Amino acid sequence: MEYCHLLMLLVSIMTTHVESVDEIDDIITEAIQKTYDEPLRKTCSRPEVSDIPETGNGFAFLQQQRNDEDSIARDGYKYVNLIKNIIDRSGLSFIDLYGNYNYQKSFYTQLCDKTTPACDDYKRSKYRSANGVCNNLKNPTWGVALHEHARYLPAVYDDGYNIPRQTSKSGEQLPSPRVISNNVLSGDAETPADDKRNLMLFTFGQFIDHDLTFTPIAIGTDGEHLDCCGDDIADPECFGIDIPADDPRYSHTCMDFPRSIPAPFNSFCSIGYREQVNRLSSYIDGGMIYGDTKSFNENLSGKLGSLRTSEGDLLPDGGICNIHQAGDFCQLGGDERVNEAPSLSGLHVVFLRLHNIIAEGIRKVRNCRSHVIFLETKKIMGAIIQQITYGEYLPVLLGKQIREDLDLDLLSRGFWRKYDPDVNPTVKNVVATAALRYGHSQIPPEFGYKTMQFATTQTFKTEDVLMDPHIVVTQGGSNIPDLARFLLDTPARKMDRQVEDAVRNELFRDVNGLTFDLMSFNIQRGRDHALPSYNAWREWCGLPVAQNFANLVDHSADVRTRLQNTYVDVNDVDVFVGGVTETPRDDALVGPLFECLLGRQFHDIKFGDRYWYETNGVEGFPRRQLQEIRKVTLSKILCETLGLEIIQKDALSLTSADNPLVTCSSLPFIDFSRWRHRTSNVGGWIWNRGAKGKDKDKGKGKKP
Repeated sequence: MEYCHLLMLLVSIMTTHVESVDEIDDIITEAIQKTYDEPLRKTCSRPEVSDIPETGNGFAFLQQQRNDEDSIARDGYKYVNLIKNIIDRSGLSFIDLYGNYNYQKSFYTQLCDKTTPACDDYKRSKYRSANGVCNNLKNPTWGVALHEHARYLPAVYDDGYNIPRQTSKSGEQLPSPRVISNNVLSGDAETPADDKRNLMLFTFGQFIDHDLTFTPIAIGTDGEHLDCCGDDIADPECFGIDIPADDPRYSHTCMDFPRSIPAPFNSFCSIGYREQVNRLSSYIDGGMIYGDTKSFNENLSGKLGSLRTSEGDLLPDGGICNIHQAGDFCQLGGDERVNEAPSLSGLHVVFLRLHNIIAEGIRKVRNCRSHVIFLETKKIMGAIIQQITYGEYLPVLLGKQIREDLDLDLLSRGFWRKYDPDVNPTVKNVVATAALRYGHSQIPPEFGYKTMQFATTQTFKTEDVLMDPHIVVTQGGSNIPDLARFLLDTPARKMDRQVEDAVRNELFRDVNGLTFDLMSFNIQRGRDHALPSYNAWREWCGLPVAQNFANLVDHSADVRTRLQNTYVDVNDVDVFVGGVTETPRDDALVGPLFECLLGRQFHDIKFGDRYWYETNGVEGFPRRQLQEIRKVTLSKILCETLGLEIIQKDALSLTSADNPLVTCSSLPFIDFSRWRHRTSNVGGWIWNRGAKGKDKDKGKGKKP
């Protein structure tokens, strides 16, 4: 049971019931009628698209995805209005309604759609669904794309259900996110370089984040961007960020900020608060490569089980980006942010090519239909991404103790048998909105190219290449190996407090000057999502809770002073601010709070995934295939897809005595012969060589 539902149950025991059951039913009925009679905020006026757009039309598929989000947003606005109308008619506060058993029962009876997805086709399926549905057979919508985020702690909206968190413990307004960014998250010197980790670590972190979470934001009624510092400022979905008059960089007084689109609490099955939508499935399934719908999977698939490519073995054309040079094009991937940074675009190309290498390997040993080759390859790709995440990435991100406590480390042999259908893998709101954004403190000031001798030949300011695919697609992608060497050989930044000159000045500038501060944006998003404060999360994690600013035991003296000079009360500190400024432990990349939150989330994803790759049974892999997958490392993948000759053994760390350069040929790869069909015979298992009509045990050449 989710924490918030348990809290609701406990509160209900203490609630005084005044109205009769019939009176409560009437109040709910009248509120429903009023909600459906009153005008609703339009989500947009985008034209409808067909259910299945023409293959290859990436824009149509993105349009379809956004129309689906518009539908969810309409339900979300109805829900928020309905809660307001129930409050008005009942005369009760939101907290009283939230904990009132009879109101909850009437709401459930009148509004909850009790039907659940039919999962018969997935009970013994080898392959997971594209959107995550029916991964969990008891709770088929857990972890499913286009559903609301889950929560570890209840939301803390100012009005209980909709107005963002803006009020301090003293009753005053919380400080502006821009003031906090200036006072706490900026400095006079660059964040020091990490002497162990490289920019490939930052890149893979962004890549895996885009497999797990994407929170859509509100748009204008004309289908265009919601201008929260201009014509649309009065729109209730605007939550613009105030900029102080003496700001050292901004001359205007407002930073644009549309709210995340709303989703109904508990899918209209109980009285609650505004929730936010996750466009993606919560499983590590390669959704950033393939998309999170069956139709998007099919749109990106090519011939013979491969993924579609463009000239140069790059991603196909059709994505969203900014083109500044002739001959460039916007790459299309499973996630629309594929062109966000050249490092991310390059890694997308790497995994596109890996899919096609694996598909070719499977074709050589299996005589299957193309769609089966595609699904088998996608399953192997998902396993490899899980393996790199838990075997290479998390050991850098999280300390050894928390990985052991949460059973996050991988096995070297055998099967993992701890899948738990009662664990909800859905990405939690605090993780998507705060903890996973730790990587924003690692954004480099520049990208570039390095030769085979690791000599830098060219660099590009990060602010100049965001959403611009030129570095990746120019000259048919021939520079991607040089970009990879730059990422492999350039130190990452340590997880310290943010630096204005080193980051903000490099990232968010347009032709009119600086317009966007990522740190302010992150703080405001946390308030929009009504995340509890830093101290509340410390308590939830079992960490020491600060009674005053001097008790912030995981912060440096300088940061404690900055926080005290900015916030009125230590209990006002935003979770992103408190978490990103903590001092990391020696064996972790993040501080104790984010280590706790990320550890719990990755535990939920692993234990709550019926298709976890180490699992025994049809959902996993036979023992011999699993051992082949275990051979694969990110370093070997970069070698195979980019034609590199030498690379460090651990691709997420700088070269050192403990992480030496090795020849790519010395690193093992998959032996695809383990994927030949095996059929039962009296004498035991025999290999089926897949030659059509040549093996009587194959079933006379019939395709599976």
